[in-house]
Amino acid sequence: MKNRGISQEMLKLIACVTMLLDHIGATLVPGWTLRIIGRIAFPIYCFLLVEGAHYTRNPKKYALRLAIGAVLSEFPFDLAFFGGWTWGYQSVMLTMLVGFFALQAMGKCSNYLLKCLVVLPFALLAEWLLTDYGGAGVLLIALFGISRELPHRLLIQLLGMALICNYLIPGAKIPIGGFRIAIELFALIALIPIAFYSGRKITGSKAVQWGFYLFYPVHLTVLYLIELFR
Repeated sequence: MKNRGISQEMLKLIACVTMLLDHIGATLVPGWTLRIIGRIAFPIYCFLLVEGAHYTRNPKKYALRLAIGAVLSEFPFDLAFFGGWTWGYQSVMLTMLVGFFALQAMGKCSNYLLKCLVVLPFALLAEWLLTDYGGAGVLLIALFGISRELPHRLLIQLLGMALICNYLIPGAKIPIGGFRIAIELFALIALIPIAFYSGRKITGSKAVQWGFYLFYPVHLTVLYLIELFR
């Protein structure tokens, strides 16, 4: 484990801040700038999920925390983005839960071909459930999982993310320098803090751990209330 670089808590903080800016851009301050910054968040969360799945001593408790987060997040997600309850789109927390189950299934496979194949049913499940990022989100989680121990993992992640973000994740194309660039390609910037991740934890506090889980539903609730009363 490295002693220098970005700690787990700092990486989570980067993800939280960029996600907050993204959601402000989606609800309160329309425009491309905040949405571009926000593309950084999801890949970091996917990476941290893979790290957590790798090191957890109790996968059932880990899955339970994700499930609790998904349940607590669904109504605030619907309120913030749709103004009320809907079955037509589920929060990214459910994507993360399905992705975690995909990682557990991958861990039982003996070779990389089987690891790739076993992910497909989970990607289809995310599509069927209409989760945020859908099957592409599960594939991104799987990409970080498969490449974790491989040589040149950052290059593999860069190429894999470029393909997933450009072709599989739906999103607007914005004009930059005479070209129209898929906004999701800005997610590749997330690989910079990921590359400097040290693997170290500053604290083992359960309060801090749950604080990061609860940040998602809490900030969505606050954004909804601001939008409601402004």
